[in-house]
Amino acid sequence: MQENINLFSYILPKYKITKPIRLIELFAGIGSQAKALKNLGANFEHYKAIEIDKYAMASYNAVHGTNFETSDITKVKAEDLEIAEREIHLYNDLFVSLPRFKFSR
Repeated sequence: MQENINLFSYILPKYKITKPIRLIELFAGIGSQAKALKNLGANFEHYKAIEIDKYAMASYNAVHGTNFETSDITKVKAEDLEIAEREIHLYNDLFVSLPRFKFSR
């Protein structure tokens, strides 16, 4: 079986996520981001979910087996997100490590 060729596999460095993704969902709704990660088979944890609608938050908790409370995004501060580890994210390197292409007419 032949594997598909991907242009980006030749020009971008390979990354492997070794720790669970800490998912912070702002305007969480019923948790479509969490559902997408689950469907992709990603290793993640429900870290924070911010949602003002109590019915949407109740649905989120029922669907994902969590126990988040409703919260207003306008009242959330950076400290409330409790981001302790500030490692370099792979998105920071993604654009830096792209080779520079020259286009001519």
